[in-house]
Amino acid sequence: MGYGLKMSLALSAVVIAYLLMYSGTKFDPADVQDKKVLITGASSGIGKQMACHFAKMGANLVLTARRENLLKEVIEKCKKLSPNPTASHAYIVADMKELEKTKEVIKFSVDSLKGLDILVLNHARIPKMFDMWFGSQQNLTDLATDMDINFRAYVHLASHALPHLLKSKGRIAFVSSVAEKIPIPGVAVYTASKHAMQGFFGVLRQEMVMRNTGVSITSCMVAGTGTEQVMENLQESEGETAMDFHLADPTVVALEIVQATVARQYEVYTSSDILTSILVFLGKISPELADQLTMKAFFG
Repeated sequence: MGYGLKMSLALSAVVIAYLLMYSGTKFDPADVQDKKVLITGASSGIGKQMACHFAKMGANLVLTARRENLLKEVIEKCKKLSPNPTASHAYIVADMKELEKTKEVIKFSVDSLKGLDILVLNHARIPKMFDMWFGSQQNLTDLATDMDINFRAYVHLASHALPHLLKSKGRIAFVSSVAEKIPIPGVAVYTASKHAMQGFFGVLRQEMVMRNTGVSITSCMVAGTGTEQVMENLQESEGETAMDFHLADPTVVALEIVQATVARQYEVYTSSDILTSILVFLGKISPELADQLTMKAFFG
């Protein structure tokens, strides 16, 4: 198959996938009013913006992250944004590498909100760019840490929350990454954690359907987004050229996730540049060619 034909097929796949993923999605902001929502990783970036969107729609919120000073700022902003004078806004400080904290987070949330309707799993340990795998002790240490934070904590939180979500026929959203679809050199551990997440929640989604629970699970595939942490990592590794990266607006990405979650959408690919879209869907047609284009895009 010629290169031109492959590229044409890739572009066609992007268009078809877009139509399939976004057609028929029914989002009604009124569905958010008075809902009881827990968001992890909510002190900055996409999590912070999701909290603001939910607040504007009148939700009751519990936010969690490691940095209390930032959580307080987000909570105060949510209170100002909320049109609901009786809405509850609370936070709990937790480091998700401490897995025993996950049970405490869910208990605090359920006690504060008097139940739980929506669980948004968003926290992550963002990797430094191009941290190659050499099989070193540091690599293995990073593997253990990343799998705890980026995968096992998600499973623990969802497990502790499930009895409450079954009662409310609630929603789970887990924030994943297109890194799970595009094997980018230098982020092996992060990518592995996203693969594990997709595998677990994909099966859990099927089991929720089999048991007729009414609980929906939305996979949120996030591409390059200009969050504070991502920009810091890029500037550290790329210097002044970091600004050349075409990254999505966290506010837009957060709204796309909120809308997909509330609408009980199966999966959402958030805003991204055309190259990322091509690489994701070309990988389904010709993985070898997708790998070659990825190497060229990231390493010239």
